Order: sequence, then C-alpha cells, then structure tokens
Amino acid sequence: MSSVATDIRRSTGTTRLRVKAFFQPLLREPFFHFLTLGAVIFAVAHLVQSERAAAERQIVVDEQLQRRIVDLNQTQSGITPGREQLERLVEEYIDDEVMYREAMRMGLDRDDQIVRRRLIQKVQFLQRDLAAAPKAGESDLRAYYIAHPQLFTSPTSVTFEQLYFSADRGGWAEAEARARRAHDQVEQVSTTSTEPLDDAFPFQIPLEDLTRVDAGRLFGDTPIVDALFSTPEGQWSAPVRSAYGWHLIKAGHRRISSMAPFAEVRGQVEAAYLQEQAKAAERRELEALRARYDIMRPGKRSTGSS
Repeated sequence: MSSVATDIRRSTGTTRLRVKAFFQPLLREPFFHFLTLGAVIFAVAHLVQSERAAAERQIVVDEQLQRRIVDLNQTQSGITPGREQLERLVEEYIDDEVMYREAMRMGLDRDDQIVRRRLIQKVQFLQRDLAAAPKAGESDLRAYYIAHPQLFTSPTSVTFEQLYFSADRGGWAEAEARARRAHDQVEQVSTTSTEPLDDAFPFQIPLEDLTRVDAGRLFGDTPIVDALFSTPEGQWSAPVRSAYGWHLIKAGHRRISSMAPFAEVRGQVEAAYLQEQAKAAERRELEALRARYDIMRPGKRSTGSS
C-alpha cells in the first residue's frame, strides 16, 4: 500500500516538474506578460462597466432628493407640499428621470440645437457666477464716462404740430395741392376759416421730444424727417411728403443734443461700467477654455492646447 502511495507521489512530482518546466520559459516571454496584463485590464473594465450599468439603472429617492423637491415646489408655487402631493411629485420626478436617462442612452441629446444652446447657456451662467465681481472706483467711473460720451448724451429732439393730407382722397397730386392751399392759409395769420384744413392721421404718434431715430421709424426715409429738424422753430414748413401722404410741419421747441452731467447719470455710468467689466471677465474665461482645445481651421494655424 505504501509503495502505491510512493508511486503516486513520484508521479505527481514528475507532473509538477513537467508543468513547471513548461511554464518557466513562458513566464519569461514578454508576449505572455502582455496577454496576462490585457486579460486583467479586460476583466477590470468589464467589472467597472457592469457596476456603472447597474448604477445607471438605479434611481435613488432619498431624503435629500425629497427635500430638494419640496424646496423647488415652494420656490415655484409658494406652497409646502403635503404627504400625498409630495408622493405625486416624487413619482413625476421618477418618470422624468427615466425618460431623461432613456434619451441619453439613445443619444437624443446629440445634434440637437435646442439642447446645445441650453448647455451653452448653462456654461455661460456658470462663467458669470465664477467671474470676479469688478469693483468700480470713482476715478474708474469718471474715466469711463469721459471715454463713452455717446452713452450719456441725449439726442436732439423736437416738439411739433402737423397738418396731414391723405393721398386716399383724390391721389397724391390732389393731396399735395390741398397741402399747398392749406400752407397759404396758415401763413395768413388773420385767416378766419373754421373748416378743418387737413385729414386725420391714421396712427397715434408722439408729438413731443421726437428724436431723429424715432422719426425715421415712424415715417421712413422720407423728406418729412429732415423737415422736422430743419424748419425754424415756430414756423410752418412747406409741404413735405411721407409714406402716408403730404404734411405741413410746425416745429416747436427743439432740444439740442447734449451730454448729461456726470452727477446726474452716475448710476447709469456705474451700471454700464460694471456690465463692460463683467463681459471682459467672461471673455477671459472663454479664452481660457478655448486654450484647452486644438482648433483646426483650413488655411490657419492650429490654436489651443499644446
């Protein structure tokens, strides 16, 4: 019996020696090391991917999430939800989360301009929050005020009266003729005519402090705009045409363009200065982000990360 055991031990030992002799050269081969390392990496990656997939299938509704849902509902409606309403809100959250994850899994966020624009806006909001708030000193504000006079200058404006003659009554030639007859009458201070000389203008327009820009919007690029700002104050203009018909213009007070004193517009100066500084800070943040990327443009050198 002992001889049988001895033979078995000898056979086992021989087998081990043969296996060791077979694997020793193999263990020294770089290719074997490469295969072993690849197998380990594959196994780890498979494990990580499995855990990630399992995590993506989990929707955790904990106390922190429920508090966030309650706070959001209070902000939007001003009402603290009761138990039943909170349960409905949680169920709605779960439905939304399921659809969101399915959309991401299906890649529905890709090549969607609305999603793209929204994500860009969120990054911009983050940049504004992270950008250092500029501090405005009095000397900075005065320098900005002097450097940007156009921002604090009131444009020339005019207060006026008008007589309007519609081309709908007899055509453009007849409207001009009526305008000229009316001009002759208004020039005669002693006229006693009580009949209306003009037609009702079809739109409500401001007759006080009208700027050239406002006049251009109302009447278009027509002669009446120049007449408003060239007719001497207190006098009637010759008949002038607009896109609506013919007009007589009597210019009233004309306020000349002037720069407001610093003390009167200091608040506006500070707001404009801070806005410009914030935009400059956002631009610097964006340039820092651009530097992380290799931007390839045909015919131009690559810019970005090195």
